[in-house]
Amino acid sequence: MHELLFMLRCMVEAPNQEHCKEEWKPMKRFMSIALALLLLVALVPATAASGTIKVAENRSFRFKSPDAEADVFTIENISKKDLEVTVTVYDQSAHRYVQTMTFSILQGDAPVAVKAYVYDKLRWNGDMNTYMYTIKVKGGETRQLQYAQKLTIRKDKNNVETRIYDQAYGNYLPRNTVSSFGPHFRDVTPRLTDLWYMFTPIDLSIQGRQTFVLVASNMFEVGEAYVDVNQDTVTVSYYMFDQEKPDFSTELISEFVTFYNSYADVDIVEPENMPGPSAFAFNQPFSIQNQLGGDTNVLMFIRNRITYYRFPTPRSEYIRFWENKPEYIARREAMLNMMDPIMAVESNK
Repeated sequence: MHELLFMLRCMVEAPNQEHCKEEWKPMKRFMSIALALLLLVALVPATAASGTIKVAENRSFRFKSPDAEADVFTIENISKKDLEVTVTVYDQSAHRYVQTMTFSILQGDAPVAVKAYVYDKLRWNGDMNTYMYTIKVKGGETRQLQYAQKLTIRKDKNNVETRIYDQAYGNYLPRNTVSSFGPHFRDVTPRLTDLWYMFTPIDLSIQGRQTFVLVASNMFEVGEAYVDVNQDTVTVSYYMFDQEKPDFSTELISEFVTFYNSYADVDIVEPENMPGPSAFAFNQPFSIQNQLGGDTNVLMFIRNRITYYRFPTPRSEYIRFWENKPEYIARREAMLNMMDPIMAVESNK
């Protein structure tokens, strides 16, 4: 390593000096051999090292009857050897295993279908329970998939009940971002970010509480942000849906909130890239006069980060965020009208 550093210094600082020329001769032979070896390696075909199995999920399905089975996913052996695979199903509400299956999957076999059945005969219309499937290759990898089973009770004109069970995949979303409802930065000023961060124009002259939905991954409504105004004092807080329930699994990774007097003040939207920490924090009261110069027509930006499943507890789920719902369209337009004119907004209309 010492010799290599010496030669690099010669190449940069004094390539024509005699001592460098002499030292360079053996190094040239070494580098020629090394280059030839690198070229030889480059010609060898790359091999995939992504795992020994391929799992194809059946993301949403309905059982033909409460006693019927259905395919939940398939497992394919993509390795060069025979595999022994164990699948366990864990009831996340009852805290117990409800099924264990073992498969010998030979090299070259067709994908093996794993069956699910109704593990718990639920009682009330809309009842739900979640199950964690663990797929473990003997001596190898382990994967986990979450599913929920939900009961729908229908009655015919004679008041005869039909019980319908559906099973749905529980998306796992690690370290995803959360922001409060509003316009997207990328729609107003595309150069700022290509991510789906939202900002919230807000009127702090309104006394009392204002509530804004918190959206994760631009897909799920995961909580609410609260802005409480008492005269000159403002406090921002938030609540994650179902956080008080048993077995709540959503994990908070980080939180961030700040305010801007004007959209023109926004130049960076990644908290990690900002030159300093925010002057604002959740649950820390601040003064409109002292910290916003008395301006009550401002922008709030929340950018939390969480790891979560679609089903945050065994009995609940985060609902989908549909930004084009009529009430959301109307509220977003009202927010934009509250703001000072923005050239980027005008040009995108």
